[in-house]
Amino acid sequence: MSAVEEKQAETPEEVIVEPPKKGHQFIKDKLLIRVAILFVFLLCVSWSVQWASVIIPAWRGDEYHRGGLFEICGNCDLQLNKTTLELYPGPLYDWKCEPFDVYVDRFAKIYDGVDTGKLNAQWQALNAKKMIIVSRWFEITSTSLDMIFGITTIWAVVYPHVDRNQQIKNMQFAIVGILLTPTFTLMDSFIQNTYWAMIGVGVFEKGGIQNFLYASGDMNWASSFTDFVLQLTFLIWGVRRQYILAMQGDEIAARGVV
Repeated sequence: MSAVEEKQAETPEEVIVEPPKKGHQFIKDKLLIRVAILFVFLLCVSWSVQWASVIIPAWRGDEYHRGGLFEICGNCDLQLNKTTLELYPGPLYDWKCEPFDVYVDRFAKIYDGVDTGKLNAQWQALNAKKMIIVSRWFEITSTSLDMIFGITTIWAVVYPHVDRNQQIKNMQFAIVGILLTPTFTLMDSFIQNTYWAMIGVGVFEKGGIQNFLYASGDMNWASSFTDFVLQLTFLIWGVRRQYILAMQGDEIAARGVV
């Protein structure tokens, strides 16, 4: 054996060690993927309904007006009995919609020069403009967070992080998001109880407070509840599916089980 051959024999073969993978890895399970796609579709439908509820002017109303977060529609201008301080409908005209601030400013003028005492009705009417803006941002924030947390929930299940500690944080974030889903909707419902009557919207509703939610409110509540159920259902089912795949030897799925 030559000296070169002896040197090669003494030198061990170099072993190539792959660096550990970082970031997220996709679970390539057909059933999990199909169910995830189905839930994304259902969530998109729910989010569309929720955005529609924010936009259309149908939060509260009566035969004369319908109130929305962007505009108010009606077929008359309310008048004020300066003796009793009671509102009554003025002459009827064709149904029309206008920006809510335009309507509120015109409505508030019926209190010009009228002493409403502690009621301070004109100030309340003008303050309602601010409350409508608050409600608008509550609903926009709620819907946006629903979308963010919904995607996060599906992402955390289908695309787990290789770092177990980070994956635990992702799942915790998803759970918190699911629990927060109906919070803003609930808070805004209480806020809306305070200001519609201040601007004369819904004051002639014979059903009273029981019917204070019209199409927008019903759509908003229904879509928020649907989001909550869909996200929670997918998270529970997804974690269970991860566990089954992990027991079958899927290393990526095993990292997702927290």
